[in-house]
Amino acid sequence: MGGMTNRFLTRFLLSGVLIATMTGAVAPAASAGPAAPDACTWTRTVLPLPSGALTGGVDAADGTGGYAGSVSYGADSEQGSRAVRWKNGQFTEFGNLDDPEFQKRLTITGVNNAGTVVGIAYQQTGFRAAIRSRDGRMERLPELPGAGQSMAEGVNDKGDIVGAVETMAEDGPFWHPVIWPADAPGTVVELTGLPGTRATADGIDEDGTVLVSVEEDYNQVPYLWRDGVARRLPLPEGAYDVITRGISNGRVIGEASYETGAFFRSVLWDRDGQPREVTRSADIRGINDDGQLVGRTDDPDWREFGVWQRTTLGSTLNFTETHGLQLLVSSDDGAIAGRSWAIPGGKHMPTVWTCG
Repeated sequence: MGGMTNRFLTRFLLSGVLIATMTGAVAPAASAGPAAPDACTWTRTVLPLPSGALTGGVDAADGTGGYAGSVSYGADSEQGSRAVRWKNGQFTEFGNLDDPEFQKRLTITGVNNAGTVVGIAYQQTGFRAAIRSRDGRMERLPELPGAGQSMAEGVNDKGDIVGAVETMAEDGPFWHPVIWPADAPGTVVELTGLPGTRATADGIDEDGTVLVSVEEDYNQVPYLWRDGVARRLPLPEGAYDVITRGISNGRVIGEASYETGAFFRSVLWDRDGQPREVTRSADIRGINDDGQLVGRTDDPDWREFGVWQRTTLGSTLNFTETHGLQLLVSSDDGAIAGRSWAIPGGKHMPTVWTCG
């Protein structure tokens, strides 16, 4: 399927390994280093599930106390997994695609202040389709002519949605970075001004700047695109490939691969466009508009998570004797979110942590 498809497989496989490793834990791990002097005391709040749902998690935040993710009624249930938004202590369930050609599961990738939820649905064949919420349900987004699959990766408060559409080329599947513009509902537009190789749009900032992952010599490199003009972000010294993770207020995060040393290192491109390694990080997943990052630290047991202010580690959250956790989301209001579960044997629950 080519380098771009391999990158997607790597992204999802890493996520699966991480969750499996954490869920199997039965005891807390010792911290790999002392907490910073200004470390927060984080208070955990489990969000409500719809009646009958067994498990769930937060995958995106709107920045003003709203969250989105998915809940599951069980793999063999009639409901499957369904898109949900939490706001002001209440939840809205959007369901999944009511289409026999699709599995009853989905992945949520973004939510905006208007409550629009975006993500990916899965056909029975395993191919993906970009989806969004509208009028209380999930619907497919339009695709380019000849498309085989698509995915939505982000949405801003204006309502612009970005992602990618795959078509077939002479040398195999070809991914095109696209935007579904808010001011032209029902349309999809391919991003122009990029190198012309396989690429995906992986996030969008509030000013309309799009984070694009572009194939270059069978690896992926980050670009910023706006109004038809694209610029390549420089790679850290010794790096050759980047898995982009997010963009917010002019800053970009990603996981860089290196020829030597650690296989992955988390990197922040600040507003000056220069890459900086994030101290003691191993898998940064979220960034907010103030440069607050969340993700896994370099603790070798994979049971310690961190909250960074740009590249400096400020707080750590660890597994305890009674609970595990996974941090994925950094909200603009300073909260962090993801999922937690009881040890032993607990199911994943949508969870938000606030700093006391």
